[in-house]
This record gives sequence, structure tokens and C-alpha cells, in this order.
Amino acid sequence: MSKPLSTSHPYKCEVDITFPTARHAKTCMDVLSVDDEIGDRVVKSFELVSIGQAAGSATSVQSNNDDIKDFAVMRVCIQATEAKMLRVSLSTFYDVLNVVLKCFQEFDSA
Repeated sequence: MSKPLSTSHPYKCEVDITFPTARHAKTCMDVLSVDDEIGDRVVKSFELVSIGQAAGSATSVQSNNDDIKDFAVMRVCIQATEAKMLRVSLSTFYDVLNVVLKCFQEFDSA
């Protein structure tokens, strides 16, 4: 669900990242949502959504294997007071996400 734009944070970017399992999506969200943004110029929020919601479908995807389909998408919403702050925050987010994904590749046994 898209959050309304704040008048104090008019610049917004929403990114959906699909993972192979809901466990991967939740672990990534837990790791990345630990630290708050420094200052009040950027606001970042995380949520888990189903693949159906991420694709814009009104209903969630039904599957026999709930771990693979349901809530395997992490959505991050970044809002900022300036376009430059949005760009910097998004770039930093992708850098840290890359580290998390490399850790999954290297150390995840599932």
C-alpha cells in the first residue's frame, strides 16, 4: 500500500524486492530496518507484501507452498525533503542491500 506523500517530505521512492522465500524477505527487512536515518530529512519504512500485492493485484497470490509465495516481497518506501537526499539514501540502501544478498549467497544453507 502506497503511503501518502508528506508535505515535509515531498520526494518519494518505493522499491519492491522479491526474494525466493518469505524467510529471506523477513530476514532482510529485519537487518535493514534496525538503524534509523540520521536526522529528519529522510524517512524510510519497510513492509512485507505478497507477490500479488507487489504486482498490483487486488488479491494475494494463493499457493500450496506459503513460504515461497506469500510475503516474499520486501517493500521499502523512502521519503525525503530534497531530491538529493532521496538519491543519496536510495544509493546507500542499494549498497547495504547488496551486502545482505551476498551474505545470503555465501552463508544461507536453505
